[in-house]
Amino acid sequence: MVSRLVRATRPKQAGLGRSLSIGVPGLFAAAVWLAFASAFAGCSKSECLQVDCATSAPVTSDSSAGASSVTPSNRKCTANSGCRTSMGEFCVSGTCELACRTHYDCQGYGECESGTDSDGNTGHYCVLGNAQQPGQFYARCPAGLDSDCDSKNGFFCVSAGADDLESYCTADCKTDSDCPEGLGCTPLTRTPCDAICGLAGDSKDRQCVPSDQVGVGKPYQCAGRGVARNACRPHKFCSSCESDEDCLAVANQICAKDTSGAKICTQPCDLTHPSCPWGNAATCGVWDTDLGIATCAHKFGQCVGNGKGCDPCLKDADCGARGACTASSFTGERWCVDFSVTCSCGANIDANGLCTGGGCPQSPSGLEMLCVDSTPSKPNTGVCAGANTNSSLLSSQQTGCWPAN
Repeated sequence: MVSRLVRATRPKQAGLGRSLSIGVPGLFAAAVWLAFASAFAGCSKSECLQVDCATSAPVTSDSSAGASSVTPSNRKCTANSGCRTSMGEFCVSGTCELACRTHYDCQGYGECESGTDSDGNTGHYCVLGNAQQPGQFYARCPAGLDSDCDSKNGFFCVSAGADDLESYCTADCKTDSDCPEGLGCTPLTRTPCDAICGLAGDSKDRQCVPSDQVGVGKPYQCAGRGVARNACRPHKFCSSCESDEDCLAVANQICAKDTSGAKICTQPCDLTHPSCPWGNAATCGVWDTDLGIATCAHKFGQCVGNGKGCDPCLKDADCGARGACTASSFTGERWCVDFSVTCSCGANIDANGLCTGGGCPQSPSGLEMLCVDSTPSKPNTGVCAGANTNSSLLSSQQTGCWPAN
């Protein structure tokens, strides 16, 4: 049974200053970047997907819509017995409210917020108000089609392809104030299908953007690593937050202090088993003594570093004018690539255009970084891209910045 006894209730706080901007480096050759990006960039999902990780009672959901299949009664109550508990409804602040894991469970009804039921159990519940319309925010689009969203009003689908149950409808934005709870205005970068913006393009990429969608007055604009648009996107692990509501666009996330004392979107974890996002880069511990439960934090000591190679980051701007924030498609770990530092493999280059060292510095954890040198005949053209975090013999290479343990 999943316990709803997770944490003490904290009141909702408003006014987050979470403005994010595009910081794109135009300082490197497209061919070098595309070779690097195809090997290391990408999106990832939380590793904590089991019901044991839930922070509230389970809700029966229609994954195609992203909303609960139960219509909240919103009836007045004095105890849980006055609500449909068998259908996931509990008495919270005198009203029968549906338990939820994310804002998507409340699409069309309101938002997923913290609360305490009549038995004193804390969790997250759909609070009526600020209801999003069908096909708009908090709606899913598992077929991966923009037509599944309210395209007439500018909403489109962000998806990894058909059958992606975590796909979602969203819209363009200028600032975080244009986005609802749990979402922030951040760049959505894609590869163009054809040559444009000084990039070669890749028509085989199922997420590629056609050329007729790129340019002035079009959805996408040229950016240093592809074509991009600012869109309302879920706050994920390590995003700044003030309350759980800022993090509940992703299941099982809560807002808690990390080792630096900063409040970040994170998730409860098990001290005896690896259960944190970002692979080897995260660690589990009781960092937030007010909360009193184990949560995940970055081993660096904070979620954003100083912009050096392998420092943690959330966006390109965290890596300075001559850097970029990339991610592992395997673990989701995000780190800076510093293009002001170059390397060369020489005779040590392997069949994949890689070598260890080659003039690269060590990562913050002491690992020798990898040199991506796709043009070894030209000096100082290599990029220090991260490190091989897997030291086991005969194991496939895993790129990141932190070793196991």
